[in-house]
Amino acid sequence: MNSARAHLILSIVLIGVLCEPVLADEPSIAIEVFTDSMNPVANGADGITVYHIDRIDRLQQELSKDLPANPEAAKQTALHRFQRMDNKLSHELENAANGLVQAMQYGIDRYPAMVFDGKAVVYGITDIRAATQRYRQWQAGEARP
Repeated sequence: MNSARAHLILSIVLIGVLCEPVLADEPSIAIEVFTDSMNPVANGADGITVYHIDRIDRLQQELSKDLPANPEAAKQTALHRFQRMDNKLSHELENAANGLVQAMQYGIDRYPAMVFDGKAVVYGITDIRAATQRYRQWQAGEARP
């Protein structure tokens, strides 16, 4: 009996320690994250849209790295590199372009930023849980997002 009880208690403790709370338990919130490669998103969850808005700039840097001094040769080299672009990179660029458009529509002027339900912005945080907590506090009238 003591062994079974100890096993049950240990199981409950381990479940509590190993299972982090997830945003899925909360009412559905549309979350869009605008960030760059230097500010990775923490505590992400399914259904959150993440835009890496610096991807286009990084591609330009990659395409222009070690180009020949001759303008025509440089053009051909850059074109060749661009043509080798795979689907993954194509999706990354599409994500960045969509993110830039969406950021302009929301009036976002810096990043990282998280937009909640298309109406509230939390700046400077890439932790989904922390930003969601600030958003909920704002909704409750406790603080600005």
